[in-house]
Amino acid sequence: MSVYVDEIRFVTEQCCNCGVPFAMTEDFRRRRLNDRKSFYCPKGHGQSYTGKTEVQKLKDQLSLKQDQLNVQTGRAMILENQLDDIAKTYKRVRERIKNGVCPCCNRTFENLLNHMKSEHPDFGSHEILKSLRLAYGLTQSALATEVGVSDGYVSLYENNKPLPEYAEQLLKSWVEANAD
Repeated sequence: MSVYVDEIRFVTEQCCNCGVPFAMTEDFRRRRLNDRKSFYCPKGHGQSYTGKTEVQKLKDQLSLKQDQLNVQTGRAMILENQLDDIAKTYKRVRERIKNGVCPCCNRTFENLLNHMKSEHPDFGSHEILKSLRLAYGLTQSALATEVGVSDGYVSLYENNKPLPEYAEQLLKSWVEANAD
């Protein structure tokens, strides 16, 4: 509670030892809150404010936020490096397949599609699509965008489920173009 006496603003406190209430100026209280120096109640008991000052609390909060920011920045850098590594791997694998390297046996063929049909017949066209998609590092959604079909059609094709003829032809064409 604050009271004005001759234009001086007072704040009341209570002694932590004897419980006697006493008043001090707001300025004096503010200085003791900031510097944590001792002061005395009217009966002579030493008093001081404990704990952290508002400035210390704010500095601690700032330090915590800075640490969190540093952690997040580190994570972002790690993820960026991983993304770069994935992009390089994707490019390397895609070039290998375009150059006729079989994703199953790592041998080189002029016509990879014919090789897959003759040497890996159990690896059907649906599996070829999935294998090529994964070798290129494409998600079903990314492949659908590249081919120009709906996302669900890639999943249907890979699981040998019925889908519209135009979508099946587009996906088969992509397999043939990318397996050569």
